[in-house]
Amino acid sequence: MRTALRATTTALALIGAVIAAPATAFAASSPAQQASPARTLVVAENCVQSKVIPSLFAGLTVKLTNSAHTGAKAQLRDESGKVLGTVDQSKPVDLASGLRIDGVLSTAPVFKQRTQGGDMPWTATAFPKLPKDCNTAGSLYSTTKYGSLTVKTYKAGPQLFSSHIVENGKRVGFLHPAATAYQDVRKVGQRYVRLTADGEIHSWTGATTVSPKLGVYKVAGGTKVRLVKKDGLYGVQMTSHGSWSNWTYFAKGKSVILQDNNTIIVLNANGTLSNFVYGIARQTAPVWTNA
Repeated sequence: MRTALRATTTALALIGAVIAAPATAFAASSPAQQASPARTLVVAENCVQSKVIPSLFAGLTVKLTNSAHTGAKAQLRDESGKVLGTVDQSKPVDLASGLRIDGVLSTAPVFKQRTQGGDMPWTATAFPKLPKDCNTAGSLYSTTKYGSLTVKTYKAGPQLFSSHIVENGKRVGFLHPAATAYQDVRKVGQRYVRLTADGEIHSWTGATTVSPKLGVYKVAGGTKVRLVKKDGLYGVQMTSHGSWSNWTYFAKGKSVILQDNNTIIVLNANGTLSNFVYGIARQTAPVWTNA
């Protein structure tokens, strides 16, 4: 016997985390570079992919999101965009809404839906596929704990490391330094977790500006950073050995991480800045000095 299902009107609480970033370290600019035109690079989040498919319920749609940070998620929505039901790693099956995800944290999750219960078969749809670099590979290299966070790092070869960040049993972050970068970072709550191309895990809390304010900031130790905004994206420029780098890095859904000697700068996608300075006992946020 088949039992008719109803689309629930209560959305599930989602596990949120501030999106963080691929990393870039730069050295001091040469005289030739200082004289050249300014350069820009957009650091975009490529480990989250989404698509919208029709629901089996007339007039509804389902948004499928595959994230290396938090796993797969499916949201049943009405014509206005209101979420009627959600399945994710917290609750991969919602029989009342006719929604389920098989392999919610796997590299190939599958969304299934149906309009009735009982022996009615499920209709399956694959989630968007993530790039190869968005999946952990290799053997477990280290396990590091920071309060409620556990960071599991995997090694696939020389300078080929990736990490999963887990909080209270749920995945909340993925780290993988890009081929052209030295490090990657993710912000979970007030904590930053950093993975280098050598497999080093490093973390700090706080030391973050309250809100974005365009202009120049001073960092403990003497480094300066400039916060700009263009085409809706925040960008950051940093000094190296007293001279401004010609590069400005823009954060698009991911945090940018820069480093010069003992100073690390992070630009979050919302325009806030954080820093960590080696050798400083008490970390403080960058201080705005002028527009």
